[in-house]
This record gives sequence, C-alpha cells and structure tokens, in this order.
Amino acid sequence: MNKITVRMTKEALYDFLLYHAYSKFSGFLINILGFAVIFLGIFSYATKRTGAVGAAFYLIAAVIFIGFTPMQLNMRAKKQVKINPEYKGKVEYTFSEEDGITAEWEGGGRHVDWTEVTRAVVAPKTIGIYYGKEQALIFPKQDFGEEFLPVYQMIVRHLAANSAPKE
Repeated sequence: MNKITVRMTKEALYDFLLYHAYSKFSGFLINILGFAVIFLGIFSYATKRTGAVGAAFYLIAAVIFIGFTPMQLNMRAKKQVKINPEYKGKVEYTFSEEDGITAEWEGGGRHVDWTEVTRAVVAPKTIGIYYGKEQALIFPKQDFGEEFLPVYQMIVRHLAANSAPKE
C-alpha cells in the first residue's frame, strides 16, 4: 500500500487540461485551422486580394483560433481549483494492489477499482489515470515524492492486466 498527499495547483491542472485537449484530433485541428488562417491572410495580402487592414483581421482571427483554447483551459483550471472539493484542499490517495485507488478529502472521497482504470497518461507536470471516458484522477508529479516509482509500477501492472485478453 502506497500513500501520497496531493495539493492540486492551477498550474498542474492546467497542464493536464492542455494535454487532454491537445492529445485529441480536435485540438490538433484547431491549431491547423489557426495556422491556415495565418497562411490565407499572408497569401491574400501578397497577391493583393486584401489590404493591410484585411491581413490584420486574418491575423487577429488566427490568434483567436490558436489562443482561445489555452485561455479557456487556464480559466477553467483556476475556477476548478477554487470550487471543486477534490482540488481545493489536500487529498490523501491510497494505492493498493488489491483495492485500487482511494481518495479522501475533507467532506468526501472516491474509490476507483483497478478494473475501472482504462488508461494512464503522462503530461509534463501531471499524471492522469482515466477511469471513465472523460473521468480521470489527476496527480501533480511533484506530490509523489519517493512513492513515484512504486506507484507508477503498480499502475502499469494493473493496466497490463486490464488489457490482457480474457480467456
């Protein structure tokens, strides 16, 4: 049994939300669209199909396409750290080979059995353990301390067991 204490920060949650948004095809498409608008604006200006004001509007539209998602996710992370009981205070997580992952915080808790875990992702500052289509336990890497390797190995073992063919 391994235990860690997590204090979610806006930066860590933002890191995970960015990873979650941009690891999907739709996040990739938004960036492509933004860069296509830049290209279209420059091309239109170079071929004299638009003037400087028109090119400026293309560039403004591109900045909105490219910058909106990160701004929105930053605001969402800031809000969630303030209002979500699982993020606004400290949470004690217990990782057990037999019982899965248990989270306890002031006024609540959650239990996720290993059979519910579908995947794990590693972002620059966080690790996310998905237990539903859009549900994940999010852990800032810095909060693992000495428990990082044993917990990481436990997660990998159970993910491998969950993905093994059933007889």
